[in-house]
Amino acid sequence: MATGEAASVLGDPCAAAMAYALCDEDDAAASLLVDDLLDAGVPVEEICLDHLAPAARRLGELWDRDRLPFTEVALATARIQSILRRLPAGRGNPGAADGRGAIFAAVPGEQHTLGVMMAADLFRRGGWDVSLFIGLSHDELLARLSRDDRPVIGLSCSGDHSYPALRRLLAALAKARPDAQILLAGQILKQPDKVADLPAPVVPVCDMAGAEAEMARIGAMLAAATVARLGTARRKATSAA
Repeated sequence: MATGEAASVLGDPCAAAMAYALCDEDDAAASLLVDDLLDAGVPVEEICLDHLAPAARRLGELWDRDRLPFTEVALATARIQSILRRLPAGRGNPGAADGRGAIFAAVPGEQHTLGVMMAADLFRRGGWDVSLFIGLSHDELLARLSRDDRPVIGLSCSGDHSYPALRRLLAALAKARPDAQILLAGQILKQPDKVADLPAPVVPVCDMAGAEAEMARIGAMLAAATVARLGTARRKATSAA
């Protein structure tokens, strides 16, 4: 294992290997690496969180520092999307029956979208009914969020360039979806003063573990509400009889 300065430059070896494979001339290089991990018994969640996500962050950092062209990052993004689509399915989607629904979206103008894509995929595997919106304008995204009654909205914002779009969207959602629980993820969380100045309350989630904890809390709350509604309905039916 690399130590000291070498480790700080090279980064995590798993992420480095996956990042290299995602940019390889061979279209199948990253897929073969993922297949090896699956054959070794590595769970899908670990492949996403410990291999694909760190590799995507590493490539994004290199792009931000102008050490990697956008074409390479776009190619890697397309390959990750392809890998996510063919990963083994999870436990299905029981969440649709008990109200565990969510909408994940990148704010308008956001270019760093791999994190929210992976989060959507992992929560679908965990039984949540999740829709994912990427690349929509403010009006398009607001229209879709406004007519969808799923109780959780997860937004991704990576920094200053998309912060104005985040503020505008949250101001609109405060009126259109005051009932929604809004989770916020992305690099913008490293600027707590800006998060505190947002026009609507949000629940910051810094990593997948935090997102899982918040979604579990919301899921438990929704399940309790469902039980309460069923109990009320039964009492009314009994009284009517």
